[in-house]
Amino acid sequence: METKDNLELWNKVEKTNPNYTKQANVKGNKITSIAPQFQIMNATEHFGAYGIAWGFKDIEIDYTLVPVCGLVYWRAIFFFPNGEFPATNSISIWRDGAMTKPDDQFAKKVETDSLTKCLSKLGFNADIFLGKFDDDRYLQEVNEEFNPPKPIVKGNLTQPIVEAEVKSGKTIEQIKALYIVDEKQEKKLIKMIKDANK
Repeated sequence: METKDNLELWNKVEKTNPNYTKQANVKGNKITSIAPQFQIMNATEHFGAYGIAWGFKDIEIDYTLVPVCGLVYWRAIFFFPNGEFPATNSISIWRDGAMTKPDDQFAKKVETDSLTKCLSKLGFNADIFLGKFDDDRYLQEVNEEFNPPKPIVKGNLTQPIVEAEVKSGKTIEQIKALYIVDEKQEKKLIKMIKDANK
């Protein structure tokens, strides 16, 4: 009997590229937020076009609670290849606690927040929601994975460059790591560095 890997998608999408995150302060709590467009791009890569292969349908916004506490209730069906589930959320229509400044972006914000929550249920950016971004070692690992060091392309060593590098105090090893140095140039460099250090 064939076994199904229920974590196949999760394992593909759980790691978050730190280049698309930022630290945010939400009501006194420090969180790592993810760029929504990056999430959409990532989901599109795995599912297909938003609105066709995945997304929300049957969106409803309920304003019943606005007079009581300034909240709107948002609900929809989140669909994706081979599945769908209900999504619910709420948001204040005010930008301030005194309820004097209306937030004209509340509908966009609640849909974006709901999208993040729905994708997280499928494993997208799970490392953030599991608290791994609070671990400096893990953060260093994903930074190295998504931002590998660029190979050094050695340049040609010209006389003005030689003079500038020697003047800056670089050693022969440092110069050789950056430039193509032949045997004749190396001997000349060693002499110049010695003379500069007298």
